[in-house]
Amino acid sequence: MNVYRIALNEYCDLSGEGAKRYGGRWNHVGTPAIYAGGSISVSLLERLTIDSELFTSERYKLYSVMEIHLPEKLIYHVNRKDLPENWHQIPAPKSTKDLGSSLLNSPKLCFSIPSILDPSSLNFVINPLSKDFHLIESKTYPLSLDPRILRD
Repeated sequence: MNVYRIALNEYCDLSGEGAKRYGGRWNHVGTPAIYAGGSISVSLLERLTIDSELFTSERYKLYSVMEIHLPEKLIYHVNRKDLPENWHQIPAPKSTKDLGSSLLNSPKLCFSIPSILDPSSLNFVINPLSKDFHLIESKTYPLSLDPRILRD
């Protein structure tokens, strides 16, 4: 299965260091993680929450897409009924950080959860410390946007 991570060019790596340093919705500070979306579209929406200037005529050129291939059988799909009741709260509650960090501290390679921005789409959190991490394949290419969505 292919998932997509959109990042500034200088941060296009699979180290999980950014999430480790700053934490995220599904991980505590100190726990490395790689966040990706099930499509480039949902990854763009997620990135817009961090960089509202992404769709300007020059800004998007600073970004690349990482296409990450994950072995389907190694993705743990979190059942929606097992999500904390407040999983979509903003800012991210401790309960989601606890759940995600617990999964990241297990042998699992990756887990999927719904996107808050589009609950019909999935986001994926990849564990760079998993013993199966070597099974991941990735390629990186420049972010390309349809000119109709660009703003000056």
